[in-house]
Amino acid sequence: MWKLMIADDEPRIRNGLCKTLPWADMGIEVVAEAENGKEALEIAASACPDLMFVDINMPFMNGLELIEKLHDQNPNCLVIVISGHDEFSYAQQAVRLNAFDYLLKPVQKMELSSAVNKALEVLMKDRVEQKHTQWMNNKLEFNAETMREEFFSKWITGKLTKEQFEEEWLFFQPQFHGKISMLLLKPLGKVTANAPNKIWDPSLLEFAIKNILSEMLPQLPISTVFSAEKGRIAALTQISDLTSIRAVYQEFERVVMTYLGVSMLLTHSVVEQLEQIPRHYEEMNQELMRESALTPIVMMTKKYLETYYYKEDLSLSEVAEQMNVNATYLSKLLKRDLGKSFVDCLTDIRIKKAIQYLNDPTSKMYEIAKKVGYQSQHYFSHTFKKMTGVSPLEYRKRGDY
Repeated sequence: MWKLMIADDEPRIRNGLCKTLPWADMGIEVVAEAENGKEALEIAASACPDLMFVDINMPFMNGLELIEKLHDQNPNCLVIVISGHDEFSYAQQAVRLNAFDYLLKPVQKMELSSAVNKALEVLMKDRVEQKHTQWMNNKLEFNAETMREEFFSKWITGKLTKEQFEEEWLFFQPQFHGKISMLLLKPLGKVTANAPNKIWDPSLLEFAIKNILSEMLPQLPISTVFSAEKGRIAALTQISDLTSIRAVYQEFERVVMTYLGVSMLLTHSVVEQLEQIPRHYEEMNQELMRESALTPIVMMTKKYLETYYYKEDLSLSEVAEQMNVNATYLSKLLKRDLGKSFVDCLTDIRIKKAIQYLNDPTSKMYEIAKKVGYQSQHYFSHTFKKMTGVSPLEYRKRGDY
């Protein structure tokens, strides 16, 4: 229904206009009346009429002032002046203020009907044009996003020449500068036998994961999320605080597991310069391919260890129970696929996590030891030196992370 408002200081005129035409049959609803220009402007702000009948001679604010202010407040509202003044100067001012029509009192029913029908034609045409414009804008926005994803995908996978990259980079203007964190992931199946048993359509799963990641990254500086190639999702984020970025990645992985019921192979790297990104992508993609080649049980075991490495009493038997396999069988699989025992696998993960924590100079050594599953700081330092060749303190001083 189109919304009609009537502004006239004479109740008799307002009442007559309300009854002159079969408004409901014409698809029109009389939503409000006003007896002066000031009141009409205030009511119009909330009623948002599509069409308004306006008298010229009204108290507090005359009809011409109302039309002028209404144009700024509700530019899409069409105004039909219905006035007792037949002076040309009034009609001229009304036309200058973009009034749709100017009728003289007493207005004839046929004359009013004709003016209203013409107004409805304009309103309908404007609404169709607005919908078409919105549709076009949505298409352009969608296509721009598709083109942007295609650019980033081709760039990091090395499919753009230097000239193509420089030209398109200026067009998309992703204001990256300084160090960049690059995340690459591949969705997997269930992480444990207890995970939800939902089978996802691959494209729908990719869409859901990208949405989650896109919603979590805006808390960081400049970032972008896109599909790198089939089965791969990438994110580039400008680094201000590496610890915060890692925390977001960890929370993102938890959210995906909780709400989508799937785990992911996930790796990230710090890139010093933009031109290094394609090389980093190739190295990270190779890492994902190696991980993907593992048997599902070994892959899920690694994910489980990467999730619960902080538990001091984490044992082979506990993990085997989570995987629904015999502990001896799991131990043999780890040795066969990774060339390592369960303890060595867990230690590798704990030391890698410890290296990440060492990046925060406010973290005490005993705190880091506890965070990665070691009750004893001395045993942690001994294990760390055995794995890296230097103590945690020496490693932090060297700044190798």
